[in-house]
Amino acid sequence: MATSLSSQLQTIKSLIQADSEPLRRPFTRPSVLFSPKEAADLDIDTIYSIALSGLDVLVNADERFRNYKSDLFSHKSKELDRELMTPEENGRINTSISSYLRLLSGHFQLLSSLKTLEYLLRRYKIHVYNMEDLILCALPFHDTHAFVRIVQLVDFGNTKWRFLEGVKVSGAPPPRQVIVQQCIRDLGVLEAICNYASPTGKFQPSSPILSFCTAVAVEAVGSFATVESDVVKRILPFAVSGIQPGRKRNLEHKASALMIVGLLASKAALSPKLVKTLVRSLAESAREDAEASTDVQWVRLMLMALINVVQSQSLDVFPMKALESLKEIRFSFYLLC
Repeated sequence: MATSLSSQLQTIKSLIQADSEPLRRPFTRPSVLFSPKEAADLDIDTIYSIALSGLDVLVNADERFRNYKSDLFSHKSKELDRELMTPEENGRINTSISSYLRLLSGHFQLLSSLKTLEYLLRRYKIHVYNMEDLILCALPFHDTHAFVRIVQLVDFGNTKWRFLEGVKVSGAPPPRQVIVQQCIRDLGVLEAICNYASPTGKFQPSSPILSFCTAVAVEAVGSFATVESDVVKRILPFAVSGIQPGRKRNLEHKASALMIVGLLASKAALSPKLVKTLVRSLAESAREDAEASTDVQWVRLMLMALINVVQSQSLDVFPMKALESLKEIRFSFYLLC
């Protein structure tokens, strides 16, 4: 009798669990492709298939995306639950997500990119755990509806990105001037944008990131009558990395760096040590360009920037290495002629 009763209770319990299962399914889910209610009706397998179709297109556009097929978008990733993972495991995932979003930012306007984001939102909850990486990935495309959708998913709390809360309410893409004004009010935002556009060991910023960062930095710096040292130190790493000799440089980044260096030289009182560093970097980079190419345009631009720095700033002694580089440029020009 007791055994029969126990069996009946177990059966009832199973029925209750089965009946309550649909009730536990959320009515809405975060999404960049669907309405919240539509997204809730799609299971993880469907979202995963959508993501893979998008990833295949991205791989055809940029082979670097292929590495993520066996990582963030592996078949076993469908079973992951970040809440149950160790800090070390989440740390590895965060690193992969950060690098993926940096790469994705150069292709953000493609529907295929949003397809992969849909899976990252569902499986990895990047709008919760990787909020800043997600915002920086989308920020160069602030004038798109996709950016608005992403902003509406994020809880900014008391972070530096809370100025975007108004976008949630209005549903309208913010103009660049809103971002520039926030950079002026909060230099942390300016620094985050410049750092995101700076190259790392494995990452070269894409054209949209460089263009956006340059426009924001130039407009922000241009608004100051005099640029203080605190502003200089936020922007300088981005500029210096664009003219640093001895490394492969993106031409668009180099052009951006020359523009910003010229602006800083005319608006800020730079330290003597920094002036010498800039002069040396510009001279050595100009020498490298003179040796590597018969096109003297970049050499001339580098030299013009160097002259601007020397004329605008205080320089007691011209760096010897820079002088030697200039002599070599003269010899290279002689050979070209």
